[in-house]
Amino acid sequence: MGEKWLLKVHGLLPPAVLTQEDEVKIALLNIERCATDLDKYIYLMDLLARNERLFYRVVMDNVEMILPIIYTPTVGLACQNFGLLFRHPQYVNQIKLQAAMQH
Repeated sequence: MGEKWLLKVHGLLPPAVLTQEDEVKIALLNIERCATDLDKYIYLMDLLARNERLFYRVVMDNVEMILPIIYTPTVGLACQNFGLLFRHPQYVNQIKLQAAMQH
């Protein structure tokens, strides 16, 4: 029997661990597959929500390519379409949210 079976973690762990460099390459391939800059923005915001370290590594390693997507002009288009793009709350202050709900 394998170690995963003995520890009862079979299926709970990934089959392999990728380096951050490999994850950056995969992220860049996914960005290239996006048809529009708005699609790239959506992908990057989802990446930020899932893996903040990877998001910032992708940005820092590819500033010239990524900055126009996460800043002007694409972020302006994202703001105009916010109602259609909203995925999940981010950086919500729970105390302020609870206070607002009480009123």
